[in-house]
Amino acid sequence: MRNIFKLILLIFAGYLGWIFISASLDKIVDPHQFLKSINNYEITPYWINSLAALVLPWVELICGFLLVAGLFLYFKNGSDLIDIPNNLIILMLIWFIFILSVAVYRGLDIDCGCGISENKTTPLERLIEDIYLLMFSIIIKFRQRIIKSFT
Repeated sequence: MRNIFKLILLIFAGYLGWIFISASLDKIVDPHQFLKSINNYEITPYWINSLAALVLPWVELICGFLLVAGLFLYFKNGSDLIDIPNNLIILMLIWFIFILSVAVYRGLDIDCGCGISENKTTPLERLIEDIYLLMFSIIIKFRQRIIKSFT
């Protein structure tokens, strides 16, 4: 059972890292378009949106890479390098879930700005996916306790 959980952990962390890496690339290439997407939410001031459009994609990219790299180190020698990027991902996902919830509540018909799909993604679709990603990230965070429960 322990090995099955480790395989699930590998899948969750790999998928989460890949999602954050792939979501960051379009935003890094075109921060102005990402800024427009952030402004559509009408939650934060323009100067914060500008800063987020420049910094957030790089944080997503670095966290995605560190999560994948930390995953390999975790399985190789039990390193906990995976915790730092995972904690940042949890914080980002909580923020994303909040702003997407506000957008759904307001009935905004906007593109989420996540950069993953060429098709328009509605806030509700993205909200559901972010909740799943947050669950994956929480499982990764508490992996040691879950593994200990199998012994």
